[in-house]
Amino acid sequence: MKIKKFDYLEFTIKEFKHKKEVKTFPKEEVKIYIGLDPFDERIENFLIGQEFTEEKLTFVNPEDKKNVFEIQLLKHFKTPERFVNLIIEMKYLNTQIDSRDEEIAKLNKAYNESKAKYDVAELTFKKEVETLQAKAQATINEHVNKNNEHLKVRIDEEKKFALQKFFEKFIIPLNNLDLATKAANNIQNDIVINFNTGFKMLYKQMDSILEEFGISKIIPLVGDKYNPEIHQVYEMIEAKSEKEKDLIAEIKNIGYKLNDRTIKPALVVVYK
Repeated sequence: MKIKKFDYLEFTIKEFKHKKEVKTFPKEEVKIYIGLDPFDERIENFLIGQEFTEEKLTFVNPEDKKNVFEIQLLKHFKTPERFVNLIIEMKYLNTQIDSRDEEIAKLNKAYNESKAKYDVAELTFKKEVETLQAKAQATINEHVNKNNEHLKVRIDEEKKFALQKFFEKFIIPLNNLDLATKAANNIQNDIVINFNTGFKMLYKQMDSILEEFGISKIIPLVGDKYNPEIHQVYEMIEAKSEKEKDLIAEIKNIGYKLNDRTIKPALVVVYK
């Protein structure tokens, strides 16, 4: 079976320079997802497309023919296509974020250019209309302040909520991945366990990235008071006492916030 990008691979690696072994890597035995975990890009590109074999593989550094790597493959697990697609979506997310950052930078540049032109006009006006300086300056200052506040609000809103629609769609496969890993916990199979460990790590990495960009989870508790701003009623059931009225009886699904805005309310059962 050929090795593909994002497959799980375990191998030992030794490096030789001028036929003498050197110590480049912290550990001789390596465990990585090809193209996902940080490692030597040259080695990863070499391994992609190779057939899994018990024989040692030899990689010669094209930049230095006397620099040779000896690789012994130990384990190889193919990553399912749906998880490969999920990884590609994550990379696309990073690309979208970079693109939004560029848009914000352009907006800042346009603002700075506009302000620079405005400052020049202000100076010319002062020189030409000296007698009206006090009144003109007051008008200009008021306009600048309003303009600055307006642009600041626009920039802040763009930064905070530019990716809301993308996150709303991305949360669906993320929840599916979480459910899949939880379901796999009940399967006693070494291969499934190994895959599930990797997928849990992947879920944790994606969860951390979302947190970095302002995504937080809404995790209600049974007994909490129902809040329509962060909760969505899945079902209403009869309360056993007056004290239980409007309290959460069961959690069907967690919710998400983007900064201070609810983009997916938590799904709950409420006593009526």
